[in-house]
Amino acid sequence: MLDEPVSLTTPTKGKNGIVRLIIGCALSAVCLYFVFRNIRFEEVGRALATFRWPYLIVGVLSLAAGYTARIFRWKLLLKACGPKVTTAACASPFLASIALNNVLPFRLGDVVRALVFPAALGVTKTGATATLVLERLVDLLTLLMCLAVAASFFPKGALPASVVDIVIVLSVIGSVALLGLILFTGLIVRLVRWFATRIEPKAPTKVVVVVRAIADLVEALQSISRMRTVFAALAISFVAWAGELGLYLALMQGIGMAFSLPGGLLLMSMATIATLVPSSPGYVGPYHLAAFTAAHLMGGSSTQAMTLAVLCHLGVWLPTTIAGATVMIFNRNLFNAARNQASLEAPGDRK
Repeated sequence: MLDEPVSLTTPTKGKNGIVRLIIGCALSAVCLYFVFRNIRFEEVGRALATFRWPYLIVGVLSLAAGYTARIFRWKLLLKACGPKVTTAACASPFLASIALNNVLPFRLGDVVRALVFPAALGVTKTGATATLVLERLVDLLTLLMCLAVAASFFPKGALPASVVDIVIVLSVIGSVALLGLILFTGLIVRLVRWFATRIEPKAPTKVVVVVRAIADLVEALQSISRMRTVFAALAISFVAWAGELGLYLALMQGIGMAFSLPGGLLLMSMATIATLVPSSPGYVGPYHLAAFTAAHLMGGSSTQAMTLAVLCHLGVWLPTTIAGATVMIFNRNLFNAARNQASLEAPGDRK
């Protein structure tokens, strides 16, 4: 079932995780090499010394507004699954999961939000996982739209062909997946449940449990992928990313680059999409290379591009990590509720 993260601890999974982490760290190192190879660090130091710090305050406030919209969107999706939750109640688990994503590999913060934190909210793990799937899909489509809008303002051929190809492929995959959620989840649920019933007499119990868990997940996706809910989630996503865009624009102004809305959209979307690439914890490397490349495409110097890449990463990473760590320290119920639920379920599991 979805409640069985234990399988991640098997020797094979453990070895796979180590291999993925090594590959991610190697990719981070390669990306950082391309970013730093022609940089004069004394110039970066001077650029940071002359940075206009009031812009950072404006940017962080804009980022906070964006994350408030994200928390509200998660509350909306959870309510579509059934349970009544408040935006305030959703804030702690949401911010804590972001902080964990920032410091742990393989987006383990998402796993914790799907499997551990639901107990503190009184929601099912299946429902929480379904909201996470739809969230990620909606965010990806929003970013791809932002990147497409930004690219339309740049001369033809200004963006690398590889970036254009990636945008096209991800746009097609994301659009098909979203349409599939809206139109075909009911059919998929019926097919998966029929399949589970057919294989139940012959297949191992674990296989049947996994198939039924998939059916439960698709059914939860069906409940939150009604047209009205999906469009509301998309609308809120634009508000959320507008808040994050404010941080990027503020940092561009702070280092003395010209104000450019298309440039800010390009910087934000390229840097964020780059976090899909396997890397070391904290998205170090791919994020910096993408931000550095975007700043260069906007006409920034190597020093400006490097400074902007570092500031953007810290501007997004540090406030969200501090906020998430703070709620985990002061809201012990996030983990205690999961422990209590596990202890209550344990006697039943032993029967």
